[in-house]
Amino acid sequence: MKRREFFMTPAIGLVVPGLTQIDQFAFASQPAHEPFQYHPALEKFPQKLHQDFTTYTPGVEYFILGNGDIIAVLQYSPEQKGDRPLTFLGLTLMDAERFARKWSTYLFHPEGGLKHSMVRLVVDGQTHAAGPETFLSVGWKYPDKVPVVSLRWRAGVCEVEEEFFVPHEGGLLFRRVWVENKGTSGCEVGVNLGLVPSFVIFDEIASDPAARTVNARGYAELKLQSTHRAVETSGRYGMEITVGTIAPGEKRVAELVYSIRGDETLLARTPVKEMWRHTVDYWEGKDLLSCDNETLDHMYGVSRTGLKSLVARSGKRDSGFWMYNMEWVRDDVMVALGMLHAGFYDEARTILVKILEKSVGVDGRTIESSRWFGFDYTELDQNGELLYGIWAYLCWTGDEKLAREYWDKIRAVGDFPLQDYFLDRNAGMVHNKREFWERSDGFGVADGFELAYQFWVSIGLEKGAEVAERVGDPSTARRWKKAASEIKEAFTSHPKYGLVEDGHFIKRRTRGGEWQRYFIPPDRKGMPPGSPIGTIEKPQCDPDTATVLPIAYGMVDAKSEVSRRTLAFIEQLWNQRWDFGGYSRYNTDSEPDPPAPWPFGSLFVARAYSEAGDSEKVWRVIRWLDGLHGGKAGSWFERYGPSITPPAPPVSVVGWNWAEMVMLITGHIMGVRPGMDRFVVRPSLIEGVEKMQGRFAVRSHTVELTVTRSADGPQAVVNEEKIALRDGVLSVPYPGKGKKLTIEVRV
Repeated sequence: MKRREFFMTPAIGLVVPGLTQIDQFAFASQPAHEPFQYHPALEKFPQKLHQDFTTYTPGVEYFILGNGDIIAVLQYSPEQKGDRPLTFLGLTLMDAERFARKWSTYLFHPEGGLKHSMVRLVVDGQTHAAGPETFLSVGWKYPDKVPVVSLRWRAGVCEVEEEFFVPHEGGLLFRRVWVENKGTSGCEVGVNLGLVPSFVIFDEIASDPAARTVNARGYAELKLQSTHRAVETSGRYGMEITVGTIAPGEKRVAELVYSIRGDETLLARTPVKEMWRHTVDYWEGKDLLSCDNETLDHMYGVSRTGLKSLVARSGKRDSGFWMYNMEWVRDDVMVALGMLHAGFYDEARTILVKILEKSVGVDGRTIESSRWFGFDYTELDQNGELLYGIWAYLCWTGDEKLAREYWDKIRAVGDFPLQDYFLDRNAGMVHNKREFWERSDGFGVADGFELAYQFWVSIGLEKGAEVAERVGDPSTARRWKKAASEIKEAFTSHPKYGLVEDGHFIKRRTRGGEWQRYFIPPDRKGMPPGSPIGTIEKPQCDPDTATVLPIAYGMVDAKSEVSRRTLAFIEQLWNQRWDFGGYSRYNTDSEPDPPAPWPFGSLFVARAYSEAGDSEKVWRVIRWLDGLHGGKAGSWFERYGPSITPPAPPVSVVGWNWAEMVMLITGHIMGVRPGMDRFVVRPSLIEGVEKMQGRFAVRSHTVELTVTRSADGPQAVVNEEKIALRDGVLSVPYPGKGKKLTIEVRV
């Protein structure tokens, strides 16, 4: 579906593309002292921001690289249809510490979009560029475990491969242009590239022939240079590299480097080969997982690359890349959990510290959309998620220092939802006027009990109690453990307020105990025009994918009747009002946007089905994500459909998707689940996967784990010792400091 084009500002210009020569002359020759006479062609050709400002359009893929200092994005837009298609291939850059919209990134030109960012190859005097006619492929590769974007195209008799990568630190992007002569005779080759930056950010733009660089300064700093010797710069933007004569079958490379924030000084201090070696060491030191299924390996690789790419060195991250420019505690915690499952322990800690220092108030209230809300509209799930995230961090790393250092703030986070304002003593549950997906009483949400809030507060307090015991606060541990048990008992079993109907979980009850099945807005005129919630008489809000969270996280038995019925109920959301797959986040009757599927809501369901042992349903979600636009790059959009009206933000990429995918693969399918005192493996291999291998650095121990499918039944070998599985679960104590665990589990 094509997204509506926003921010299109008509303006009068003196030269209008598409006019005849006579028309152009009429504009140019009009005497300056005479009043300007309107020309009807201006209505047909209004001045517009370049179409590359659009984030979501059919077929578009974004390959994202980042290291905490710089973010680079290669745009690939294969569907070159209509009057204003996006640039087929384009590159742009950002400072990782500054949120941006697409049109405020470093290489977005107001009139040219991203088109000026592409390399031109000169072969025997003829100029060639990557385009639909010369394109061969684009995708990820991982030399020495380092994520690299590979772009291949033809230039006359030559074949070109451009490699894009960032080092493990520093505001640098390397762009290597490999040229191979596929002809039968030698050819002269040169590489041309311009640095045409954003006029919004940079106003001092010039080449420096003496330094052989192109420089841009303004609100930020940006530089283009080359490690090649035969370099010339010309004009305001241009850089030319003489590659020389390439013999038949020979391959040569020209290396270009973009730098921001003055980090080109890193190149002067560290040779490029040494920088690459440090980058290899960084990625080699991270946990790694592989299996005998190419699709699953691709999903894991792009997700762990994505998780790293969008988190700044400070822990700051945009919950909606080029979309929201804001932060949510829930999104940050989910990304931290994904980081833990992918081996990025330092990055996970940085995110949690940033949350505790900047995103939690003294009373324990958490920010969402980068601001505080009144108690009626506070997202109570965030408190539980943060407690769970701190517990998970302690389980994976054994680092008690974080919890001890911030314990006063953590205790406030756990106590916040237990205040009388939120906790209804009759129902035994927390309540407010805002649901999990952020609709409120203006959308018809009655004051009441939301399942997602009960689940997250309960499991957060349960796990937080373990942390409290570890840091020496037994009274808080007892209080939280009791509250967690009571909330869980209430939402699963309370005779009046329990969130179960017809044997399955439901989304919400009112304070009076009624199942709130409909969200009826008090003022329909205030709803987006034409939206389902604004037009359907009784918009249903159930089913809701968040109701599967107790199943996905193991709070309730995935094989139980309530789980089975809940998953069957959720199936209404697959292809609810479209035909290309995916689950909507909730019943689209109550959707303020056009009905569309959501990847991370779909991954909630896939994780629950993994717990239930339903391989077919898990694969259905994985293959759906693999086949979507965004699947090649692994940069999945928040939703696969347009928004209705401005000022709705543009639809773009969210990092939560990567976290859900990594947790599905590592935590569910392979079954890696570190606990506070024991290392637990509970694999659930899906059909089509016979073997998974992984290396994990848990508690400073190296754990080498292999999970294989076997006809001999469940069994395990730990450091050459056979250990029985109980109900398909292996649980072993952590070894002594610095010791290794070698585990083979057969299922």
